[in-house]
Amino acid sequence: MVIENIQLRQQHDTDKRFNRLTHHFKKKKLAETILRRGLRLGVRIKKVNPAYTSVIGRFKYMKKYGLSVHKSAALVIGRRGLRYHERLPRELMETIKTKVKHHLIAVSGPMEESYKQSKSGTKQRQYLDMMLKKIENFKKEHKWSLWNILHKFCWMNQYQIQLKEV
Repeated sequence: MVIENIQLRQQHDTDKRFNRLTHHFKKKKLAETILRRGLRLGVRIKKVNPAYTSVIGRFKYMKKYGLSVHKSAALVIGRRGLRYHERLPRELMETIKTKVKHHLIAVSGPMEESYKQSKSGTKQRQYLDMMLKKIENFKKEHKWSLWNILHKFCWMNQYQIQLKEV
């Protein structure tokens, strides 16, 4: 059995809403109960990193198997437990290289000169340039960096990939 290794850290600058949401969430007790029952029944329990599971499930398995986002994320968690690595499909790689790359170039180009000179404008341009470099050098980057780009700049509507506004 495979479960997510979720860690909700208490930060010093949390607000009322976050505290209210996490106060009644008994994650530790639930995980201990699952582990205890697994030991009793002789079932091996493995914890995996839940990073980008919903993004991978949405773009890779949702359309293919007709699942919801949550079920496809659970499928990705199960595959991680079996030590499968999730690569980007060719269709998504082509989408990133064509649509997303051109979209990032189009967004970074026509900025006003006064905005380009400001702090927020230079930070935005640096961020967009970093994303473009990740697309160019995707084989040298971390395996989740392209999933991050898909998460930041694309969304699915009726199983069609569409670009978000930056």
